[in-house]
Amino acid sequence: MGLNLSEMPVVGPISAGHLRTYIEASTPPAPQIGQIETMLAKLSIALPKKQVSDQEAGERLDLYWQALRGHALPDLQQAFMVLLRTCRFFPTIAEIEDAVKAIRGPRARRLSAARLLLLKHEREWKPTGELLTPEEARQLGGILAQPLASAADQG
Repeated sequence: MGLNLSEMPVVGPISAGHLRTYIEASTPPAPQIGQIETMLAKLSIALPKKQVSDQEAGERLDLYWQALRGHALPDLQQAFMVLLRTCRFFPTIAEIEDAVKAIRGPRARRLSAARLLLLKHEREWKPTGELLTPEEARQLGGILAQPLASAADQG
């Protein structure tokens, strides 16, 4: 879906309401340090790594926590599963960042499209006879078709 505001339709109030709800619900939870620690521990069991002391392991956890805590938990969880299947050695922070970026992209594009449609509604909508046109329904369906993450993914 292109994100050209001038080519997007002006949605009505029903669609705008759905878009507001989608935008509000699209902020995924942030990870807790224990969740990142668990993901890193699972990777360290499955992948070869350099042997480190307990102090070095603690420092590594702190470095990874500082670097990764700004990402959404579902994005990190999916990235770690990808890395588990694709990495030959324990991943660097840069490798984890790359995996998260690939996963975050589609969700970010849908959210951006929803924000643009809502912005266009707020600037240009004028009452008409139809509240939800077939074109609006199709476009909304494309944005809202993929939920952020299932309940199982967040558990």
